[in-house]
Amino acid sequence: MTTRPPVIPATAQQAARWRTLQSARDSSVYHITWRLGCAGHVDFDALAAAWQTVTDRHDSLRSRFVARDGELDLVIEPAVDVAARLIEPDVPDVGQAAQEFWRIAAELHTQEFHLDTGPMARLALVRIGEQEELILTIHHIVVDGWGMTVLLDDLSAAYASLVRGEKPVFTDDAPSFHSYAERLRSQEEQGRWRRSLDHWRTALDGVVLTTVAHDREPGRPTAVGDPGKTVRYRFTAQAGSGRAALAQELGATLSSVMLAAWQIVLARGGERELTVGVHSMNRSTRSEQALVGFVSNSCLVRATVDDHASIRAVATAARDATWNLLAHQGVPFPVVHAALAQETRSRLTNVKLTLNYLGPIAQDMTLGDIGLTMLQAPNRAARADMFVSYWDDSDGILAEIEYNTEVYEEETVLRMMRDMDDVLILAAADVDRPVGAVQVLTRSAPAAG
Repeated sequence: MTTRPPVIPATAQQAARWRTLQSARDSSVYHITWRLGCAGHVDFDALAAAWQTVTDRHDSLRSRFVARDGELDLVIEPAVDVAARLIEPDVPDVGQAAQEFWRIAAELHTQEFHLDTGPMARLALVRIGEQEELILTIHHIVVDGWGMTVLLDDLSAAYASLVRGEKPVFTDDAPSFHSYAERLRSQEEQGRWRRSLDHWRTALDGVVLTTVAHDREPGRPTAVGDPGKTVRYRFTAQAGSGRAALAQELGATLSSVMLAAWQIVLARGGERELTVGVHSMNRSTRSEQALVGFVSNSCLVRATVDDHASIRAVATAARDATWNLLAHQGVPFPVVHAALAQETRSRLTNVKLTLNYLGPIAQDMTLGDIGLTMLQAPNRAARADMFVSYWDDSDGILAEIEYNTEVYEEETVLRMMRDMDDVLILAAADVDRPVGAVQVLTRSAPAAG
């Protein structure tokens, strides 16, 4: 007798993502693709077996979704057969390899996921001559950035065992996303989010979102899935030193110092009342930190930055706002949004600017004993006006900015990043400098809802 897979309501985050996809202008907007350059030759058979192993291990990779009367159910299959792909294009001119890797990655990134049938993740090995790349593409509705690192660690361990001719063995069972989703539902039903909802209602009352002033107006409001691309920016070593020094002096997180630098840039760009998004990892327990799933949350941070305030004062306020955010990050943003006054909700249909700190996400990545390097993502759609992700690697701070190409030129994005770089350098040199004495080229503006 066949056992029917468990069916539960999708989490609020997943349901909101699904609803947004119904009107998104490009469905690939929520695809996460990691291009991973390989420093050695990959055994494809071992890779394919390792991919099946991690799919068997993590229930979120066996997810599919069923729409029912406007609601979304999460179905987790007990077993799913997956197949890694080996792609070996004929590229006679080795000088064309980089272009071909990019073309293939972009093609794999945009291939549709069928949410009702799954699977929700794909792995390919692309081999051109002696060069190889792993292309890992997952739908954001089942996995977030932190979850990708957990998945990659398990893939690496399984691959290492298989190339040695051993069966992969893990010391612990993987946390279940099914259990996590049920726990969230229980917390909501028991009213355990009441205090945090009260916090957000007060903190966001009457809020107006901030954006970087558009280079051009497209003739209609910007929306999720507009044409987009990514650009990378490497912060200077001096900026990295300034961030570290200010964090140590104030007892602040590195992410809150970066938030402060961004707030100063936007304030000097014209807007003194600022509201931007901050992407929270939302993993406060060991079980959540080991979970492959969509756990991260979007939060809003509001600030007033006066010209007479010092860099120190803005960074201190950003530190305190970050601690408040962490205390209340557990309530999914769709639940927060629904609890706000109608007038406020109408202005928060799409957060325009978001800052996302990924920590040391790209450090020491391996597949077995093969070193991996994270390469630029092939995104072709934008979640927002700008979505700034940054992380620490062996060379300092690296950022990747996804932006809406209908309203921005690439230079506008890079100008903002250079302004942030300059603010961090100033923080190291003169933390008591008034904000009004900081010069930037970025221009900010209030955002439409």
